Amino acid sequence: LLIIGGAEDLSVTLDLEPLSSLEGATVISSTRSDQKSTFDLFRWSLSREFPREDFEAIDSPDVVDKIFQLSGGMTHATARLAHTFGTQYQRERQSQDQDENNDDLDIQVGLPEARTVTMDFLSRLRTFLDDAPSDFEEIICFRIDQMKPEEQMLLKIASVAGFDQYSFSQNLLETVLLAISRNEDSVIADDDNKEVRDGHDPGESGGGFQVPKSVGGHVPTSVGTFEENKFSYTLQGDYFERTLDSLVDHKFFDEVNVEMSDLSSMDSIMYRFRNNHEQSVINGLMLNDQKKRTHFEVAAYYSSSFSKSGDSLGGGENDSSSLSTDITNVPTTNWELFHIIALHYDLAEMPIPAMLHYYDSSASLSSLGLREKAHGRLLSAYLMLEKTLHYASTLDVKLDEADETRRQIAGKMVQTIGNDNLKESMKILTKHHLQLAFAGDTFAFKNSLVMLTKFGQSVGTIEEEGFLFGSELYLQAILLVLLVLEDGAFANLTSSLDSFLGQLDIGSVKVNRNSDNEGLSDNRSYSSGEESCFQDFEINDLTVSFPAFSGLLTFYRDSAIGANEVQETFLANLFVAVTQEANQTIHVLRTKCILSHLYLKHGNIIKALEECECIKDIYDHDTHSIELVNVYGMDWSLICVAAMASTYLYRGQFAAARRNIEFLKMQMTKLDEFASSTKAMSKGTVSSFYLLLHEFDNAAEIASGISATQYGYFFKPIGTMQEELANRELALHQHKVIDSSARDLDLLSILSSSDVHNVNQNRTMLQQSVETLSDRGIEAIRAALCASEVQNLELQPNRNANVVRTQVRYCQAGLAHLRESLGQKDANNHERRKNYMMCLYQQAHLLCSHHKLLHLLQDRGSGFEDIGQ
Repeated sequence: LLIIGGAEDLSVTLDLEPLSSLEGATVISSTRSDQKSTFDLFRWSLSREFPREDFEAIDSPDVVDKIFQLSGGMTHATARLAHTFGTQYQRERQSQDQDENNDDLDIQVGLPEARTVTMDFLSRLRTFLDDAPSDFEEIICFRIDQMKPEEQMLLKIASVAGFDQYSFSQNLLETVLLAISRNEDSVIADDDNKEVRDGHDPGESGGGFQVPKSVGGHVPTSVGTFEENKFSYTLQGDYFERTLDSLVDHKFFDEVNVEMSDLSSMDSIMYRFRNNHEQSVINGLMLNDQKKRTHFEVAAYYSSSFSKSGDSLGGGENDSSSLSTDITNVPTTNWELFHIIALHYDLAEMPIPAMLHYYDSSASLSSLGLREKAHGRLLSAYLMLEKTLHYASTLDVKLDEADETRRQIAGKMVQTIGNDNLKESMKILTKHHLQLAFAGDTFAFKNSLVMLTKFGQSVGTIEEEGFLFGSELYLQAILLVLLVLEDGAFANLTSSLDSFLGQLDIGSVKVNRNSDNEGLSDNRSYSSGEESCFQDFEINDLTVSFPAFSGLLTFYRDSAIGANEVQETFLANLFVAVTQEANQTIHVLRTKCILSHLYLKHGNIIKALEECECIKDIYDHDTHSIELVNVYGMDWSLICVAAMASTYLYRGQFAAARRNIEFLKMQMTKLDEFASSTKAMSKGTVSSFYLLLHEFDNAAEIASGISATQYGYFFKPIGTMQEELANRELALHQHKVIDSSARDLDLLSILSSSDVHNVNQNRTMLQQSVETLSDRGIEAIRAALCASEVQNLELQPNRNANVVRTQVRYCQAGLAHLRESLGQKDANNHERRKNYMMCLYQQAHLLCSHHKLLHLLQDRGSGFEDIGQ
């Protein structure tokens, strides 16, 4: 018994010594063996296929040296070397047996000239070792060179389908092989005879392979030479199955259980490469055109297999929208499969379908609550869009006057909003650039906008200082919408903003589109159907852009991005204008939320509260909540009502505040906790209201469960602290001593910070956002928790000087936390005044407690360093 254990990573050591106690066992516990162990492994590998007298006869010093030299002591290379010799020897013997009239047989051993050899086992081994390559990768190539063409072709296809240790089905290999080998004699190429660009009708007989235009990429038509692609004979009878069996026998593949959700091939055999290095080497033998074409076919196989209709990738019509629809209508049931499809399209250099499938994968992950992984997929999708837009900016497009006017006006609008925070390549784009890059597919273009806004939301909530990149993403989305917006809608939009756009004659914006597409100068010819597709490349549904407007306004309001009043005012007015064009309730609700906060920000409290009351009149949970979450990321109607409820409280309008609180509490019973973070956030806000009203039981009850929420979200830190504060306030109200050791809130660490006396004017977006949307921010809650510690220590039965000193330290920590919030430049603006007043109120109480505690220590003769002064 020969036991071999090791790892390709030489830093890993496996302890197999206990196995050496097995009777008759020889143990090799290293990836790189010594000379004797290498030869033992080589001979043992042959023992499974040859008689003892054969493999025992090879124990010769020159053979031992040569085997060790070729394999380098690597166990895997040694086993492969033995198997390659065994396979070649068996084939030669079978060939000799078939030729009974010849005593000798000429055998080709990977050299230009053949050798005449006998079937003596040792001499044949020596000949093989002399001819064998000296490099492990060359050994793999050496083995492949001796295989049949169809075996080589299947290995190449499998190396694409099975990259990164993915499994692949027999059906997949068969389908891809058929696709790349049929009708190669009638391939239609472009002027340079290199790439296919025209559309494809799958129902058309006799036509060559043609990549549909809407997939947006450059997919080669050829996979090697003409002769290499004729493998239709392999699909006759059981020849294909026998060919696959031979690859298993050659130790390239292992049969595996069905691990991928390949629904179309549940009844076919699944395979995986036995060794990732071999897969990589085989893949490296392919030309780039071969790889791209094969990746395309693999992606097309999975896409068509999992589309809702079950049709082929190209659909049944020769237009771009049919293909794009098939690509993007895959049911979101398997995020990993979407990711695999996206990877194959990506590697086929087809960024548009890759982007759409990366986004599908992200949506599936998000529905499972895996938001960080979903964010990674959104990043991949954005990189594909960025590649597409960069390609668009490089196109040589002849512009007419209408195109140039549209670009200038849209550019000025976005420049006004973003203060010129836009990439130079984006400033070049026009509608014609985009329609060429997206091959006239408005469906794919609209979905790219959806992806872009979702990525902006994700960046802003997950990444540190994500508001900077997120605002850039939102600006890109707004610009793309303005460029492709239907001409009449764009004219209406710009007319309503005339006072903001200066003296430009925007009321006369018109287009002059010639039917012969003379505006396009990429020197390509199009069918009549394609010309129609290009002429229709425009959108009249502005709703796709609303999350970008909403998100950008939120960044401007809550982040340290530093937007000026001109930017914010124009952006808000533009948002109002586009929502008026759409005239849909959820967008009206979101616009009213924006207006309510803007009125509050600029001190018009009455108008802010009026807009809030309108929101309550319009809002219906069953009709609007989920749609608001899907479009805008959260149910912002409830967030706005909560912000205005605290405004009522601070104005002393307790009846109105109570109505809003009860309205929110009713919605808590309906909200789906996993649909968005709205419920968890609102629970914390309403709990804070109850604390202000000294209804401690209600505060603790509604905050219960926030910290146990099974996913992370933007406002979870504030919700978790609010839940702790509510529980503490309830316990103290009931004169119960709190076990502070049960949870370490790290409240005193601020005293040992080097910045204890400084104020950070560049706080996180979370800290600023909470102060805007709630009655107290993070620092105010921390200060309240410090005050609860002071009060809790007051209840201790043995209150000695050390306990009093600890109370003093909590007072000082609370004051330091409050200083951070009160010291902000905009701490007393209209939006954050509620937090400002709460901080002043808490500061007064803590200063009073601090003063009393210091006097108590002085009376007892115990001094204390007062760093809080």
